Amino acid sequence: MTKLSKISLGFSILIMLVFLTTQSLLVFNFIKYVDEIGYFGYACFLAFLPFFGVVVLEYIKKNKIGKDKIKYAQKLNETLISQSQNSLFYEGDITQGAKELTKEVSDSLNADRCSIWLYNEDRTSIICQQLYIKSEDTWYQNIELFKKDYKPYFFALLLNPIIIADDAETHQATSCFTESYLKPLGVKSMLDVPIMYKGETIGVICIESLTSRKWETVEVNFAQILASLFSFSYSVQENNIVHRSIEDIENFVDYSVLVSKADKRGKITYVNKKFEDVSGWSLEEAYGKDHNIVNSGYHPKSYWKKMYNTIIKERKIWNDVVTNVSKNGELYWVDSYIIAEFSPITDELEGFMSIRYDVTELIKKSNEIEKKNTYLEHAAKILRHDMHSGINTYIPRGVSSLERRLTDDDVKRLKIENPLKMIKEGLLHSQKVYRGVYEFTNLVKKDVVLEKTECNLKTILDGYLSTTSYKSQVIIDELINTEVNEPLFCTAIDNLIRNGLKYNDSDTKFVKIFMEKGNLVIQDNGRGLTQEDFNKLSKPYVRKEGQKESGSGLGLNICLAILSEHGFNVSCQKNNIGTKITIKLK
Repeated sequence: MTKLSKISLGFSILIMLVFLTTQSLLVFNFIKYVDEIGYFGYACFLAFLPFFGVVVLEYIKKNKIGKDKIKYAQKLNETLISQSQNSLFYEGDITQGAKELTKEVSDSLNADRCSIWLYNEDRTSIICQQLYIKSEDTWYQNIELFKKDYKPYFFALLLNPIIIADDAETHQATSCFTESYLKPLGVKSMLDVPIMYKGETIGVICIESLTSRKWETVEVNFAQILASLFSFSYSVQENNIVHRSIEDIENFVDYSVLVSKADKRGKITYVNKKFEDVSGWSLEEAYGKDHNIVNSGYHPKSYWKKMYNTIIKERKIWNDVVTNVSKNGELYWVDSYIIAEFSPITDELEGFMSIRYDVTELIKKSNEIEKKNTYLEHAAKILRHDMHSGINTYIPRGVSSLERRLTDDDVKRLKIENPLKMIKEGLLHSQKVYRGVYEFTNLVKKDVVLEKTECNLKTILDGYLSTTSYKSQVIIDELINTEVNEPLFCTAIDNLIRNGLKYNDSDTKFVKIFMEKGNLVIQDNGRGLTQEDFNKLSKPYVRKEGQKESGSGLGLNICLAILSEHGFNVSCQKNNIGTKITIKLK
């Protein structure tokens, strides 16, 4: 009831009381009727009419407003019903669903703007998913509001996410938007309701009016229900993502591993496609049979008894590589994981599940490598024996016998001083190389340990290079003492030296060996090599494209293998001139 209607009702009652009092006094003869009393009664009636008319008009007006509100509420209910049947929300299409929802809210509430905002990951901002502007009939996205700029608003969302701002410029939660948002856009009133997901506010639906208005309870409730509808759609979308992820995992598992299930009697109830492909048994063929259909007979009964004890008595996962046989009789190998399944209620055995990785190719390659290693070890023994016989026995004896038979005059007459010297120096160098070959081929043995002794690196390198033709091009500073296998270490360093001289276009080729911060450094003035190229050329049989020098592509690979056996790490750096190779010693 308005103030005017209250005053009018008061005067109406007062006039009526005066009139009734006068008439009562006449009826009970307390006063006598005179014309003036008749005039007074008529005047009271005339005075009563306008005041009573105001009350009647107010009542009619209120009744009309009530009917309008009922009609308005019915309209909102119809909107809610239509939106609740919108398939977009059940499909989890929140992008298109948000568009329809914001438009429906604007039309139903006669609002000028409606938008949906979601928090970012660390909740330091809210990002607009859809903003519908009624006057343009257009949507906008990806506007971002930061917490640091609008702290009162974000704080209000934290405490009471329903914000009813009839006057947005003065409301404590929204006044912070006045200069940057409200005034430039002409927004007068705002209504924000939360979007909840799993008990947490994930965003808000914001309804804005360019004219001042008082938000009714029915409008707040309407907005909240639509926010719940959007939340439902959001949950559907999340569930769809999870469902697709599960499907992807199932497809990945089906493609990559063999899966089978059996009942408590061990009879197969399920096999996946990978099992069918590898074993040759289809689900229809395998169903009801036990896993003996793939038993190769390779493993003894005690092997399977231990497996059953593990999964049933100990209730643990059993794992081992199993040799199976396919339907066509071919062996295949699987890395198997088997578990027993028990009822969570009765604790009785219900069945078995196994996951197997097909490792057939790995096993075959491993067997092939083992066979080749056997051949290699045998070849190494022959090589060491024959090289030893030739280099350390027959050739030295032959040289000694020749020297005994040649007099000094014969040597001078035949002019063979230099040839003899070259033969002896070549033999000495070959004997040093043989020692490296002997040690290197010795590494093919199983569980071999590299034999090392403490050596002065400068001394052993000087000795190794003493019979080479490029000794004068190698500068060796004072080096440290450390444990190495002398023949192998010298062989590896010699490879780096020869590379530094071979791939070198300088008129004065040289290689310098020195210590730097406890590391051994081999530096040349050649073409230079980057770490990336060094890594590529370290692989066996790889050579640089367009390289004019001949080579097998094995030298650097063998060199690094030797240094790795010593526990040394090697790095490469290209300088303005040449290459700097650093060997990090233990």
